[in-house]
Amino acid sequence: MDPFGVLFGRLVREKRGVEGLSQDGLADKTGLTKARISDIETGKIANPQARTVDALCVALDISRDERAACHAAPASGLLPARLLEKLARQFGADMPEATEEEFEAFLMAKAEEFREMRERLGKLAATESRISELVNAANAALGEGDFETADGLLKEAEAVQMQSSTIVALKKQAELRIERGKATLVNGEVASAAAHFERSSRYFSGIEPALEAENRHECATQLRYYGYRYKNAEALYEARTALQKNLDIWGEDEHSEQWCRTKNAVGGTSWRLSQFDVPENAMQHLTDAKLHYEGVRARCSEEFLPKAFATAGLDLAKVYSDRTMATSVEDYESNLQKALSLQLSALRVFSKTDDPRAWGIVQHNLGCAYIGLSKVRSEEAQSIRDIESAIRHAELSFEVRNPEDSLQYWLASCRTLGEALLDLSAHSGIENPDQYARRAEEVLRTAAARISAGEHPHQWAEIQNQLAKREDRAASKKT
Repeated sequence: MDPFGVLFGRLVREKRGVEGLSQDGLADKTGLTKARISDIETGKIANPQARTVDALCVALDISRDERAACHAAPASGLLPARLLEKLARQFGADMPEATEEEFEAFLMAKAEEFREMRERLGKLAATESRISELVNAANAALGEGDFETADGLLKEAEAVQMQSSTIVALKKQAELRIERGKATLVNGEVASAAAHFERSSRYFSGIEPALEAENRHECATQLRYYGYRYKNAEALYEARTALQKNLDIWGEDEHSEQWCRTKNAVGGTSWRLSQFDVPENAMQHLTDAKLHYEGVRARCSEEFLPKAFATAGLDLAKVYSDRTMATSVEDYESNLQKALSLQLSALRVFSKTDDPRAWGIVQHNLGCAYIGLSKVRSEEAQSIRDIESAIRHAELSFEVRNPEDSLQYWLASCRTLGEALLDLSAHSGIENPDQYARRAEEVLRTAAARISAGEHPHQWAEIQNQLAKREDRAASKKT
């Protein structure tokens, strides 16, 4: 089925004809450029921005049903009707102001989680006969969207497995409980998922504390990923609580490496909460993240656990780069300088040869920091030098990133390089600024061609916003 932008573009063209409006006339009514309207009508923009769609719907009296008909529903065929209805109610309650595009992306992500969960259960079912029967029955119930029956069957499978008390059996027991947690997470029940995850860790309590902590860390990672993907603060709070319990198992002195890893993870969860929790809590979360990172830096050094030390420094740089941490422009500029210093020092630990992934992260983060610094400079010449540094570091990150084996990192580099090139093209103190704008557009369109709005909603939206910025600047120059 054609993407939303193609179907909506046809509708706009038809409605404009009915209204007897020229593209110039529609541009006057909406505040959009004629060129942008032409691109929309010809389907060149696969996923136009929500505000653009709203403006066109108002100007052409496009009804909600007509607009909704332009959306494909690829996830509807992948999710059981009962689950689809429940997710729709949940989404509407949690995000009443969300656009149709956001709802479609939400369903696509849920459909992928649902598919992965059923695949995992299929693998589990290939083991012991009785458990196999129960897990197969649970999988069949999931196929009908009956989570209650599926949970009951998995609970019975868990009870069968509990008959053995060996470590191997306990690991299987924990695996089944984790699957119950993942199933409830797909169903949007974060608190229930967290309870299942914690129960799976408690199976090892008093028997093997190291396994308890490792299991809990893995489960917390599941909650963190869910929180990042859906900007869900509840999942992040649950993850942070779980990780903090591990600090009672991993002592700072006797388990320094695990302690540092946990502290860095807690700090990372708090940093994400500063973005996704209510705004009034942002400063508290940032301060908490800063304390955890500083704790790791105090415990380690470039000689003792150097990677943990450098990782904490990189994460601490993200805290300093947050505008919330500064009370003035001068403070913010000073904080960005601290961030740069921390990132540059990490290059002494992470080399391109020995740790290319981490080296690429450092180069990318340096690019982001220089972009931020360029925006607060009082002198244009210094701002231009900062952007040129940002471009250089972003380009270096591509040396260890490619879309085949590190798509998300590669997309981040594309967006950062595109942003730096667009910023450079906006400066009057450079020669031939259009060359940078054209290169930015090429980089961003190459990135957009690799993804879709359904599979990568946030990355897609950010790239489309950057392309719109490029188009708006080009249009303003023509006028």
